[in-house]
Amino acid sequence: MKKLLLAGLASVAVALPVAAALQKGDTAPVFSAKASLAGKEFNYSLADALKQGTVVVYFYPSAYTQGCNIQARG
Repeated sequence: MKKLLLAGLASVAVALPVAAALQKGDTAPVFSAKASLAGKEFNYSLADALKQGTVVVYFYPSAYTQGCNIQARG
């Protein structure tokens, strides 16, 4: 019984990130994060950026690697 319960909990835990994923066209949650532009760090705020107009939010797994280029093309 314990194995069945643990297997059920594990499957729910694995599925949670998938359920939280945004789909194409979804509205992104408001967030703030450290960012850099031309080598200078700053705090990025989606709420502040939206005051300037439309924002396209794009995330990739690792900067300056082939993976980020492949992700951007997909």
